[in-house]
Amino acid sequence: MENPAALKDVEDTFERPLTVDEKRVLPKWLGTAWRTLTEEVRGIPARCELDEAAPGYLSSDTVKDVVVAMVERKLRNPDGFRTWGGDTESSTIDSTLSSGQIYVTALERARLAPSDFSGGAGGFYSIPLGRP
Repeated sequence: MENPAALKDVEDTFERPLTVDEKRVLPKWLGTAWRTLTEEVRGIPARCELDEAAPGYLSSDTVKDVVVAMVERKLRNPDGFRTWGGDTESSTIDSTLSSGQIYVTALERARLAPSDFSGGAGGFYSIPLGRP
């Protein structure tokens, strides 16, 4: 499976037009996000190829949404500024955007985790896929 997210997906979800420089670097960032995601959440390509009714099926649209969100975080604060100040003003960047890194959040991992297909009867525990 190839990266389900493309430059157009980021353009369609971002609230302003992208600059020429942003369009130039976005394919690289999308590639980094895809590699990071597939390394940290194992089995994504195989789960996307399952039948929709199969336990563990993962929608490629969900995967695309996560990759785009990973890139959007970097796009909003590419230099990783945490605080900015001038003579008459200062501001602090939201901590979720301040790393300047491409990473997977806990909420995104949860979206990609296999659903509970034990039938909800309790009993056996499950082992999470991916790295902690």
